[in-house]
Amino acid sequence: MSYRSGFGLIAARTSTTALAAAMIATGLAATPAMAQQSAVSGSDTAAEQDASNPQARTAIPDVPAQEAAQQASGGSEILVTGTRIVRPNLKSASPITSITASEIKAQGAVNLEEVTNRLGQVQPDAQQNYQQSNGQQRGVKLRGLDFNRTLSLINGQRIAGTESVDINLLPTSLVERIDLLTGGASSVYGSDAIAGVVNYIIKRDFTGLQISGNYSFYNHNNRNNASTPVAQRYGIATPTGMTNDGGRADLSATYGHNFLDDRLNISVYGTYRTADGIRFRDRDASGCQLRRDTGNPLRVNNLICGVTAASPNGTLTANGANYSNVTGSPGTFALASTVPGYANQGDRLAARGYERFNTGGFVNYKASPAAEISLGVMYLHDKSENLLYGPYVQGSYQVNCNNPLMSASQAQTICGARAGTAAYAPLGVQYGFPGLAGDRDKETFVNTQTRISASVRGEIAAGWRYDVGGVYDESRQLWKPGGNPVSTHVNRALDVVNVGGVPTCRSVVDGTDPSCVPLNVFVANNPGSAALSNYLFNEGLGVSDLRAKFYDITANLTSDLTRYGIRSPFAEQGLALAFGAEYRKQEERGLQNARFIEVYGGVADRRAQQDVVEGNVEAQLPLVQNVSLIKLLQVNGGYRLSKYSTNSRTFSTWKIEAVYSPSEDITFRFGRNRAARAPGLREANQTVSYQNATIVDPCASIDGVAPRASREACRLTGLPDNLYGNGLAAGIPGSIRCVDDVCRQRNNGVPIEPEDARTTTFGFVLTPRFLPRFSLSVDRYRIQVNSVISYLGASFAVDGCAITSDPYYCSRLVRDPVTYQLTSTGTTGGYIQGGNLNAYRLYASGYDFQAQYSLRLGEKAGKLDLMMNGTLTTDQGGQTAVNQPRTNCVGYFGGSCSQPTPRWVHNVRATYSTRDETFYASLAWRYIDGTTAGQNGGPLSTQATAVTDFTHIPAYHYFDLSLGFNIAKRLTLTTAVNNIFDRQQPIMTNTYDYALSRGNTIPQRYDTLGRQISISATTRF
Repeated sequence: MSYRSGFGLIAARTSTTALAAAMIATGLAATPAMAQQSAVSGSDTAAEQDASNPQARTAIPDVPAQEAAQQASGGSEILVTGTRIVRPNLKSASPITSITASEIKAQGAVNLEEVTNRLGQVQPDAQQNYQQSNGQQRGVKLRGLDFNRTLSLINGQRIAGTESVDINLLPTSLVERIDLLTGGASSVYGSDAIAGVVNYIIKRDFTGLQISGNYSFYNHNNRNNASTPVAQRYGIATPTGMTNDGGRADLSATYGHNFLDDRLNISVYGTYRTADGIRFRDRDASGCQLRRDTGNPLRVNNLICGVTAASPNGTLTANGANYSNVTGSPGTFALASTVPGYANQGDRLAARGYERFNTGGFVNYKASPAAEISLGVMYLHDKSENLLYGPYVQGSYQVNCNNPLMSASQAQTICGARAGTAAYAPLGVQYGFPGLAGDRDKETFVNTQTRISASVRGEIAAGWRYDVGGVYDESRQLWKPGGNPVSTHVNRALDVVNVGGVPTCRSVVDGTDPSCVPLNVFVANNPGSAALSNYLFNEGLGVSDLRAKFYDITANLTSDLTRYGIRSPFAEQGLALAFGAEYRKQEERGLQNARFIEVYGGVADRRAQQDVVEGNVEAQLPLVQNVSLIKLLQVNGGYRLSKYSTNSRTFSTWKIEAVYSPSEDITFRFGRNRAARAPGLREANQTVSYQNATIVDPCASIDGVAPRASREACRLTGLPDNLYGNGLAAGIPGSIRCVDDVCRQRNNGVPIEPEDARTTTFGFVLTPRFLPRFSLSVDRYRIQVNSVISYLGASFAVDGCAITSDPYYCSRLVRDPVTYQLTSTGTTGGYIQGGNLNAYRLYASGYDFQAQYSLRLGEKAGKLDLMMNGTLTTDQGGQTAVNQPRTNCVGYFGGSCSQPTPRWVHNVRATYSTRDETFYASLAWRYIDGTTAGQNGGPLSTQATAVTDFTHIPAYHYFDLSLGFNIAKRLTLTTAVNNIFDRQQPIMTNTYDYALSRGNTIPQRYDTLGRQISISATTRF
């Protein structure tokens, strides 16, 4: 088997409608092409061969044993996930799930995250569906352990540095299959493979010309729901009836040709993808951001619309009270609690639009059996925009008390006795200008990435093969934020004097800032002006430029020592070994110009780098083969040593595996791994810095009230007993209370230790001879991650010390050796330890189920292929510290848990295809188990946290249909309908608190935009 890729012409920028027309025209005008390769996973040729070959069926799906043998003997390259050793009897000791190109096509997918999100092993993510995304698609969250604990590979090589991985680099048309190995794999691949590995196998050896296009859109019937009456109370109109939107188009072209008697292949590809954004106001359930609030006069059944205080009425804070301007009454304040805030929900994006180019090429040259050379170049340019509510002013400023824009009553409220004088008074300002649009109400991310890979491999002697490769990746992210003003400009715009009856900035009068424009926040619905907008919000020069480089060089030598007689006396095959060495280097540079720093802070030039040197060995040893009750008994092992430049220690990872087949019908497998995750580049290079923390010293008295922490606990912080509770109020000499209750938090500043994970997997694979083309695997997994790297703020140490009196917490309070305070004016003195630190543990455990069966329906009737992938999760949670309660979020959402963790998730697909493969029909059933609000019986819940509404998400069933047609064997048409019945997503409240979603649902887990319809055409010459 050879994996292919190719080239495409980059289409000119156009609308999605035009792209759809072009795609269909391409398909209809095409001449006959080759037959469709496969319909869906489980029905393609490779899978069929695998199911009928008992020796191969326990191998990785779609990698038949005969092909593995071909590689072992020097044939075409076959890429295997989870080991560097490839043998004809390969039986994986680790559970591996494969998603084929045909499955991707059947789903009508444009983004690969949509494909992997369907698997129960994956905690779904939706980078295109919430505002915090920077446009990157960072990979996969296996077992709910986050992106940085799952290693992402392309053809067995790392994609890029941990922080720079962007799966958008891979167009879907280029992917041959996706292998997901669940369980630790650090001994084979190095750091980050705690939850497992996702290996994207791409085509690299294409011949001919292939042009394909895909167009999809959402079709949703808007109807009344729980959010409708709440939105109406706030004057928000929600849509009704059928809507079609969110168009997405993907055009690709691939070209390849063989030279030199087919020993040299050159292939190139290009794709253009674009998507239209969808606003929350375009959906029935998300025009109003639902929040619980029992005390609000606008509530409906305990619910209100989430609003922003930065409203067109303004929210001004003076002397500890909040006021708003009254619409229609200039110069009049009212208590802010009586004036509704601005419900800005509908202005945000439920799905962000983007425009994306991919291009690249590959060269494969088989110079001789001893040298096969490969070179690949991949390039990405991705631009996406995120709509904000804005522009708006928000912050603490000063206003002069004789400002002519204030009425006499407003000046009295803000300045008191100083009203009308030239004195200044503090003023908190939150004021929105939703009418001022342009680039100021959105932020733009432009991600570019260039990845170059090279390798040379071959057989240097009988049974000895080598593979030397390297990856260079260079990425850049330009962030142009919008919405926030320049604080110095706001202060100047609020300092206004009367010049001949004209309100004028003082800075204009004295010449310090002639461009200043007065800001009037003392009237409701100030429309602003172009001049004011340019002065306050023009961030055209504000740019964050993040650049990263990644270097990776690997060298591997594998050998089968059978020919040397190094084998068990009861086995036919001998010891196989793999030796490897690896060097990696990451560099990152963050550049921010003066305008960006003025608005958002930071430094002009931040640099960080990390070097890694590693060596590893892997072994496979069959102990017994082909004797009574033992078809195969084999043990595997692996060991790796790693040295990071950011840590003085060398740490090791290892694996022990066993495979036992009593017969060809069943195989048992076991794996135990010590995996690791070294601190990422940004975690390891955190600089020693201080920041304010609004926290009271737990050993201080407050207004005569005893300290929160006990005397014994305070003693552990280094406080003398005679100072315990000293001083009844701030400011008394000798008081240890932080100034204005603002203590100092200091980043750790010491090396962070690698995370240490122990992973165990065991299960069986059933391939009965009496039922050909059937396979079933069941695997148990257990993962425990120790010394978890996480961000712990000052409150973690203070609260823990006060509550538990444990040195684990109290030692993090570092007092000034002279004053014993936790604050200081400089960079020395007392502080509370915070920042990126090693915490305690994470847990994940459960069972995976995979099955497939191919049923022949007769000589002419075709066949039916059945496939199932399911996961039963029994534990997913963590423990912040040894004396903290252990959490398990299975079956819950919200509360102390984040996104829902269903107990059972499965994906079942049935595919009928004709004998000549001119037609197929495929039906998929996606099931998500129900979950309960974490406040009601979940981890850390109490009677006080219990809620009475939106307490349960029911089980969800989604059904998808895909149809494929091969026309004259050169044109393939495919149509797919996902979420056929337009199942309404679960509507919840306070979803931003646990799903980072303002859309009243959980877009990572559920279909939130309605029925999705796609049509694609592929022609090949």
